[in-house]
Amino acid sequence: MNFTTTLTTKNQLTLPKPVRDTLGLKRGAKIDIYPTLDGGFIGRPRKKSDILQFAGDLAHLDDGKSLKQIREIAEKIAVEKWIEDKRPYDKNRSR
Repeated sequence: MNFTTTLTTKNQLTLPKPVRDTLGLKRGAKIDIYPTLDGGFIGRPRKKSDILQFAGDLAHLDDGKSLKQIREIAEKIAVEKWIEDKRPYDKNRSR
């Protein structure tokens, strides 16, 4: 199934109703956008996360860097991890 939407003058998109219904999206829902390996992007509804677990996973980054630097590094790590997890399995690539 394919849907087309238009970018408004305010740089906003309206998701077609069948997409919103399928994803269970309501007004004000947050959608995370991720890069794909082919240079595109994919979006999906934001899931609630366990921020304390996430913070614990990033504790090694707290070595005197500013919050902005830590955030930039964490975002880069998250994108790299997400891309790695989404790549088709390659038996020549070590896991």
